[in-house]
Parts: sequence; C-alpha cells; structure tokens
Amino acid sequence: MKIALCGNPNVGKTTLFNRLTRSDEPVGNWHGVTVDVRTKRLSRDVYISDLPGAYSLSARTAEEGITRDNILFGDYDVIVYVAEANNLRRNLYMFMQLVELNKNVVLAVNMMDEARGKIDLSLLSERFGAPVVGTSVKDKNPKAAILDAATRALNKKPKIPDYAYGPQVQRLCGTSNVNGVKSELTKQFAALKVMERDEYISKLVGHNIAGCEACGGCDIDLPARLRYGYIDKILSGAAQSVSVPKSTLKIDKVALGKLALPLFLLVMTVVFFITFELGKPISNFLAGLIERAQSAVSQADMPPWLSSLFSDGIVGGVGAVLAFLPQVVLIFLLTALLQDSGYMSRVAFLTDDFFKKFGLNGRAAFSVVLGLGCSATAVLTTRGISGEGPRRRAAFATPFCPCSARLAVFTAISAYFSLSGLVVAAMYILGFFAALVVLKVMQMLSRNESVDDELIMEMPPYRVPSVKRVLSVVWHNVLSFLSRVGSVVLFVSVIMWVLCNFSMSDGFTGGVENSIMSTLCSFIAPIFTPLGFGSWRASAALISGVAAKEAVVSVISSLGGMSAVFPSRAAAVSFMIFTCLYVPCVATLSAIAKENGIKSALLSVFVHTLVAYGCALIYYQSAVGYAVDKRLFYTVWACIAAFAVVMITVRIIYVRRTNGKKIRVSSK
Repeated sequence: MKIALCGNPNVGKTTLFNRLTRSDEPVGNWHGVTVDVRTKRLSRDVYISDLPGAYSLSARTAEEGITRDNILFGDYDVIVYVAEANNLRRNLYMFMQLVELNKNVVLAVNMMDEARGKIDLSLLSERFGAPVVGTSVKDKNPKAAILDAATRALNKKPKIPDYAYGPQVQRLCGTSNVNGVKSELTKQFAALKVMERDEYISKLVGHNIAGCEACGGCDIDLPARLRYGYIDKILSGAAQSVSVPKSTLKIDKVALGKLALPLFLLVMTVVFFITFELGKPISNFLAGLIERAQSAVSQADMPPWLSSLFSDGIVGGVGAVLAFLPQVVLIFLLTALLQDSGYMSRVAFLTDDFFKKFGLNGRAAFSVVLGLGCSATAVLTTRGISGEGPRRRAAFATPFCPCSARLAVFTAISAYFSLSGLVVAAMYILGFFAALVVLKVMQMLSRNESVDDELIMEMPPYRVPSVKRVLSVVWHNVLSFLSRVGSVVLFVSVIMWVLCNFSMSDGFTGGVENSIMSTLCSFIAPIFTPLGFGSWRASAALISGVAAKEAVVSVISSLGGMSAVFPSRAAAVSFMIFTCLYVPCVATLSAIAKENGIKSALLSVFVHTLVAYGCALIYYQSAVGYAVDKRLFYTVWACIAAFAVVMITVRIIYVRRTNGKKIRVSSK
C-alpha cells in the first residue's frame, strides 16, 4: 500500500511523518520546509510519502505544483490529509477537493493536545464518510491508528458532497469538454476548477478560459462558497469554533505594530551577540585541544610524510573548522528557537512590502533566514515563492547571504586579528545589501513582469518552543555541517596537503614554497594584489572554498596560518569581504542549476565573483589610502555600513501602506 501525506503548511505534517517513520526530516512553522517528495517505509508492505504543503489543488508555487501532480496522477492507494485542530474550517478546504476527486482519504486531525474546543472525531467520520483519527505529539506514536484508518479507507469512498449546485456548475458538468475529462479527474472537480479559472485543469480538459471569461456567465467565487458551506454543515455540532489566544493578540500588537522593525533588529542583534561572544571561550578551548592533538601526532614515531599528513593535513585541516563548531551550533539553536516559537512566521509579514520593492514577497524572508544555515537548502526553499521570475531571482540572489560555513571563516579571521564583532556583523549586512542590489538590477531587466501582490501565509499562535523539536532541528543541521567537515573538508584538506607538500620534480618536500600548489596559484595570485591578498596561499584557500567554504579555514591553517596568508589586518578584512560574496560552493551551484538551469549557475559564478571583487577592492583601497588609525577605520566602517543599511531599510519599510495590497493573515 502506498500512502500520501498532505495538508496545508504549518499543520505539523512533517512532524507527523517523522514520528510515523522514525526519521528526522527538517521541520518548521512556515512554507518551503518540505520542497520535494520524501518517501519512507512505514511497515513491511506499506510506504508513506510526505508531500509539500499546499493550500489547494490550484497551485500558485512550484512546491504546490508538486503536491497537485502527485495527488492527481500519483499511484497512491490512500491519501492521509493532515489538518490542525484549531484551524479545521480553512484546512478542510483542500480536503474537500480530494473528496471531489473521489479519492480514498483519511482525515488526521493533528495537534489535538492544543485544541481550544471539543472535536467529535466519530461524528466527523460519519458525516464525511471517511476514517478520521486524532494525533498529538503528547500521545503515543499514531502509526497503528493511521495504518488501521488507511486500510479501512481502501474499501470505503467518502461521501460525495451534496453541493447546492447552481445552473452554472450543472451546465459546465454537461459540456463536451468536461465530459472528455481525464480519467484521474471527476466531472464535478473539473467543472469547479474551470469555474475558478484554473489554467492547469482547464488545459487538461480542453476548456478555453478566454472563452469562459468572454462569456461572463460564471461566478468565479461560487466553488469556494459551495465548499465552505458544506464544511460549515459538517463542522456544525462536531467541532467548536475557536478564537485566537489573547496572549497571541497581545504579543502581535507589539511584534507587528509600530515597533515591529526595531524589535526584529534587536532580536537579530541579540542572536549574533550570543553567537559570537558566548561561543568564543568554547572555541578557544577546542582550538587548544586540537593544537595539542596536532602536536602529539607530529611527534609520533612514523615516516615524516605520514606524520605531516596526519598532523597538518587531517588533524590540522579538519580541526581548524571544528574549533568554530560552538558558534555554528549556537546560531542553529537560536534560529530554531525563533522558528518554533512562531515569531519567524511574522517576519514574512514584516518584510512583505520591503521585498515587493525588489520583485519578491515576504516568503523570501524564509529563504534568507535558512540561508544563514545552508545556502543550498535556502535555494531549494525558493520553490515556495509564487511566479517563475521572482522564484528564479530569489534562488540566484539568496547565496549572497552568508551561510554557517562562511561564519567559520569570519570567526577565525576576526579572532586572530582581534577584530570587533561589528566587523563580522558588517559581513552579514554587506551580504544582504549585495543581494538586494542584485535583485533590483534583475527586476529592472525583467520588463513588464508583474509581482504577485497576494501573500497567503500562516500566523501560528505563539508557543513555548518544544525542546524535542528544537533539538531535532539543531541536531539535523549540526549533522549536516559535520558530514561536510568529515567528507568534503577532509577530502579537500588531504588533496591540498598533497599539492602543498609535493613538488613536480622532487616529490615530498615537507614545505610549501616549491610545491605544486604554489606553482599553480602563482599564476592566479596577481589578480588579487589590488585587494591586498595577492599571495598564492590566499588564492589556494579561495579555490578550496568552491568545494566547501569550511575548507577555507582548514587550508589557511595548513599553509602556515593567518600571519603567512595575510600581510595586514586590512588585507584580512578584504579577504573576509571577498569570501562573503564570491562564488557559492558546489552544492549551492548544483541547487541553482536544479532550480534555474545550468546557464543560471554559470552566471552565478560570474556575478558573485564580480560583486565580491568590486566590494573588496573598494574597501581595501579606501582602507590603505585614507585610514590613519586602522583599528578605528574597521570599527567606523562597520558602524557606518550597519547604520546606513538600517536607515534605508527603515525608510523603505515604514513608507509601506496597504494601497491596493491584498494580504490574508489567518490565525484561526
């Protein structure tokens, strides 16, 4: 038996999938967490697939299109539809479309432990004519109940809705076009979708929407009225209506009020302060342990080349990245707490008007936040942005926002040169600002392209973050980070050790001056001389960063450390700027190619590197030419950059008004 798990975003669908299959797929209370189909074995002969969240079978985004196609044409035996206990009325809208398709369905009412009103599951099952089960994270694993309900659903079709059809629907159901509907659809479903002006379904049934609009005889809002009218009859007496918690309304008066933006900036400032300042002592302790391990390995009784391989290539290379794991863990932990509390969903609302000025909408904020962890993942989540043009632009520009791998580079350089934490913060501001500039240029080049003004999103109630969910998210992200360190970084470190310790004529030399790498990178190094780091060592570190940005730190360590790579503090900051903006890693480029095509990935290499070179050049030349007190210059530059960007942001966002804007915010 093949089961499909689907539902609206933010109903706990993927959390339920993880419990059923004992897996650890990433979860979050916004769109775009699930961007593709994930299939796991549920029992010996039963497989279950987690489909991306969708509001209806009229797809507005790429991820909703995946769900629609899988439901319409997938060979699933049963569809388990997940709805939230406190949001049944709206969640059931898509469920009604499954019923119209005459699918074998199971209704799973999730978050029963948070229900603010009584729900009669047996009465709902009787009225729908389909199995209904209740689930909760506080109860035992619902695997047995889901399997039992799915088995019963195999032999029991739900009741066909007794909509009070008007002559419009009856006329459409009787047309020759809809009568020739594909076998996967029903006349009733096709007629309602044609009336809604659904282009995809209309093409499937051969109906001309242009002719339908010219007729003017169809009420486009009738299908929604029919469905909600039927849902209200079903819920009457079976589920109490619920209201938004008063605590949520009170918090939102501040979180979404006039102080919303300053509050958001304050929250992110606290996040970065905790990440950099509290993580330093632990990082220093780990760095000391790694140095002692490296010294012990180098003194072991083994051939010189083998001793160098283990101490410099493996322990030194991988250890240089692991030393900054505490900061990476902290930023994962803090962002997970914000996500699980429900606050990050508000960020999309706050930034909607802001991103519209760059051809996107508030959903892009989620991709930016996820980009702090992994750029490749952030690129994939852009599938949740409606419109092909905005989606492609978001996928292209998101990698400018520094990921956790770049954080390791920033932290390592700033720690060695005793740079202010403001310099590291400036890197994030610069990355975000560069992304906005690129987005604006791309928008200007995309002539006559309209932006979707309607933002449909979830506003979940504020919750005390679940320790289990937060730790699960952190663990998943840390494992992903460590897997890159243990695979890509280790591989790059060993390759770089070979290239830096062997020469083409003398074999193993144990030094880097006449090595293969020094010979190769000497041809590239002069390009970076105007940026302040025109040594072959810096070039070698940048090349390794294309495989994985974490490798930059390990290569610098294996090539003699910071003092051997950077001639001055200004050169080190210039290198940070270049690393912040230059070509994304291979995994991110692959994600861009998957979403936008190979040409876009190649263009990304060129644009990112060009922007990085320009910004680093401006900084270094101004630092060398005009800064008398270098330390003062670094701090002032960071403060001015942060202040300027914040002021521009405040100006743009607070100019926003709701003129012609359509935002539906749902909390019930």
